[in-house]
Amino acid sequence: MRISTGIEGLDAMLNGGLPGGRIVLVSGSTGTGKTTLGMQFIYNGIKQFGEPGVYMTFEQDKDRIREDMSTLGMNLNELGDRFRLVGGPIATVYKYKKKTKAEVEDIISEVEEIVSEIGAKRVVLDPINLFLMLFDGDDERRMALATLAEHLTALGCTSLLTCEVREQTMDISRYGFEEFVVDGVIALYNIKQGQSFLQGITVRKMRGVKHHREIRPYEITNRGIVVYSTQPWLPEDEE
Repeated sequence: MRISTGIEGLDAMLNGGLPGGRIVLVSGSTGTGKTTLGMQFIYNGIKQFGEPGVYMTFEQDKDRIREDMSTLGMNLNELGDRFRLVGGPIATVYKYKKKTKAEVEDIISEVEEIVSEIGAKRVVLDPINLFLMLFDGDDERRMALATLAEHLTALGCTSLLTCEVREQTMDISRYGFEEFVVDGVIALYNIKQGQSFLQGITVRKMRGVKHHREIRPYEITNRGIVVYSTQPWLPEDEE
């Protein structure tokens, strides 16, 4: 079963959409539009397909997210009880974990409860690298991510995990193992060319789905992310 993102150019690159019930990493450096893409996935799911969604942020203030998304054509206040925006700055979550000695199961239990409460079909966690900062060492982080993926899969939701990577690189994860735990990877690039930054999107991995592998240009507009799935990313002499 394919799950449309509602972003036409991206759905075209995926030959119809994401595989249903799977977990996909959306990676990119600062300013590439990871949060915008994640919120479009939730917003379009509710508005176009009637699929409730949960958006959990580990970074931004929830009111700020609502304000920012309204400038991109997404009025989150009109989504009603089909939408939940939960979380907040990671410092709050970090203090909670240290105070209660909470395990990963405790931290994600809030997502599980809300998914069950509203019958959510789509989930976004933004960004996953801040969630992983709650744990010590790569072994503990890898186990936390694997446990999180297991919980999300059991919920039957289609989930996006955003991931911040280093500037001006082709990296697709922060710690180097996230891409092996998830079912798919969508990478957003922001490469400096002369006096400009060129933004490109590609599907680096998607289990069980035939997809286009080229990097295609995209823009962040007042309608959110627009992907130009039939245009080359760079001029031929620069590719």
